[in-house]
Amino acid sequence: MADKRFEKDDPMELVGTVLDDGGDQAMDEMGRTFVEELARMRWSREDILTVFLDPFYRGPHTVFRAKGLGYVTALVDDVLGGGRPAA
Repeated sequence: MADKRFEKDDPMELVGTVLDDGGDQAMDEMGRTFVEELARMRWSREDILTVFLDPFYRGPHTVFRAKGLGYVTALVDDVLGGGRPAA
């Protein structure tokens, strides 16, 4: 429980924002960015795929819902250097 009362104009208040999806190119770049970030943290291929399949992780899961498992698998393989580039 917080020790101070919440203020109406609190600059640290969480605010949700809806963004335009930006089309296929934006979805591709977003997916690649997620994979690259997790790969840099040395996550395994299976762990990265699990993130995309889990609705808790809204960004990666949005890519999965929009592009499908085949796309996500190809993207992960491409970034990790194990396969074909994602189409």
